[in-house]
Amino acid sequence: MGSEIIKPTIDLVYHLRVAPNARVVYVRWVLLYEEKPIAYDIQYIPYFPGITVWNDNFEYTSFSEILSQKNKLFQMQGRMNVTAINCDQEVAEILKIPDETPVMQITQKILDDNEPMGFRQLFIKREWCCVRGTSYQE
Repeated sequence: MGSEIIKPTIDLVYHLRVAPNARVVYVRWVLLYEEKPIAYDIQYIPYFPGITVWNDNFEYTSFSEILSQKNKLFQMQGRMNVTAINCDQEVAEILKIPDETPVMQITQKILDDNEPMGFRQLFIKREWCCVRGTSYQE
């Protein structure tokens, strides 16, 4: 869908620990399967000189690949939450589903030395999502 530089919302000030007048790179992707939307990916990254905001061959890039432009040697840590939610109107329109339809929301924060480097929200249609896990006891 594209990218742009925006002023942070109050939520982004909190999640990214940036000043209210800072600049944030806002990247949006729609992931398709057979030309139908199956996921909507929103990424927020504090702006820093040298980050690629747009180019002619803008292709889906992983969150960590975008962030690695800042520093090739950073130690990335992540915090992730997986939640089933009823989607809002924006997500519903993009995924071409009715408002309030259940979707899987994956929220991810990327940290470097406990400092936020990025915040991501990925919304996946429920029929394209499966959560599996293994538990070990000692």
